[in-house]
Amino acid sequence: MFRLEDWKSFLAANQDRFLSDFIEFLSIPSLSTLPEYRDEVNRAAEWLASRMKSAGLENVEVLETAGHPVVYGDWLHADDAPTLLLYGHYDVQPADPLELWKTPPFEPDNRDGRIYARGASDMKGNVLLMLQACEAHLTTTGKLPVNVKLLIEGEEEIGSPSLPYWLANHQDKVSCDFAASSDSSQIGQQSPTIIVGAKGLCGIQIDVKTAASDLHSGIAGGIVYNALHVLSGLIASMHHAETTRVSVQGFYDDVIMPAFEDREMCALSPLNANVFRQSIGVSQLISEPDFTPLESTWFRPTLEVNGMWGGFQGAGIKTIIPCEAHAKITCRLVANQQPKNIIEKLKEHVREHTPAGVEVSVSPLSGLADPYVVPSHHPALQAADAALQDEMGSAPVHIRMGATVPVLGMLKDLLGVEVISLGFSGISDNIHAPNEFVDLALYKLGPYVYARFFEHLGSL
Repeated sequence: MFRLEDWKSFLAANQDRFLSDFIEFLSIPSLSTLPEYRDEVNRAAEWLASRMKSAGLENVEVLETAGHPVVYGDWLHADDAPTLLLYGHYDVQPADPLELWKTPPFEPDNRDGRIYARGASDMKGNVLLMLQACEAHLTTTGKLPVNVKLLIEGEEEIGSPSLPYWLANHQDKVSCDFAASSDSSQIGQQSPTIIVGAKGLCGIQIDVKTAASDLHSGIAGGIVYNALHVLSGLIASMHHAETTRVSVQGFYDDVIMPAFEDREMCALSPLNANVFRQSIGVSQLISEPDFTPLESTWFRPTLEVNGMWGGFQGAGIKTIIPCEAHAKITCRLVANQQPKNIIEKLKEHVREHTPAGVEVSVSPLSGLADPYVVPSHHPALQAADAALQDEMGSAPVHIRMGATVPVLGMLKDLLGVEVISLGFSGISDNIHAPNEFVDLALYKLGPYVYARFFEHLGSL
């Protein structure tokens, strides 16, 4: 039998089985965005529930939502210890374009120390490593150092539309003292990482109409509004000329300037701007005045046009004045900004800049998310820091990111708890792209850190 501290021995002895589980899980095409894959999403949920039970978790259930199910399990026998809610998702992005994959996306390929498959990094591996940490403690000692609840959803890749309502109606089931999300990344094995802040999100669609139909440019040219011209002017009016600073009135009203300690944390980050620039294939990075590109990513809100369309787009020429034009715009928001408030400011900006006689409508897009920053001295964050230091051998780096993880603000709002983002994907794993992968050496560290994290939390 294993002697413990021997959850470590257990983890080391079961790596082949864990890898086999990982490959089996990845082979299920749990695409939440495509209705024809609903049965596969359900199959992934049932597979995960079975794996939770085999790990020793109790009260395991596949629970219906308005969309895809959530999978729940718990272990609640640690007297006088806090309760930790573990969050993840089992759904994945579509794999298109398939022709760019070296191997089929749902036939996991183990090569060069990596597993290539859709969902390998985002985030089926990160779900399993939490289960492995639970299993290691339960198998070798019969208990966990902390009470644990697991909530794994199936709609994260479509914006978690059912989760807020489900959480609001199951608050007793998921009540906890802290939460941890493994939907997160590491800079590398030599740079243990915790993402302490993520941006919020809101978006609008702008629809411009200038006439009942497209018009002949020789008859009406120069004497009527062109919908594409109007739309271009509206979009151009949203930024100050030659800078990335947003010119929408009140856009920055609630934005808090980063403290000296925040900017110092940013300056000390091992993320290299030049390496990043090269990795995304651009010749130059730009940023808001008085902020470096990394500071802009971490601390400043953005407004970006995601798509524009209208008019003739076929081969050759068609000399019309388009009567309709459309655009989709999204904003990444920082701490203290509220998505609904920003949408109202965008609507007002469009109203003020719309020419007389032109019909313009602004429609909010789905997928609102609040920004989130974990308090810098929160005890759960300190426990995660200690676990990373113990198992990876150096002090962790705290970083923020420009992306959005809706569940962070959701759990804070609905459950009133802080959330630690602790995951073991890499920051360059082709997430959402062809040939997604996870580095097995980094991935295998995950359950060791989580098992130690449980111990540090249990001692609070």
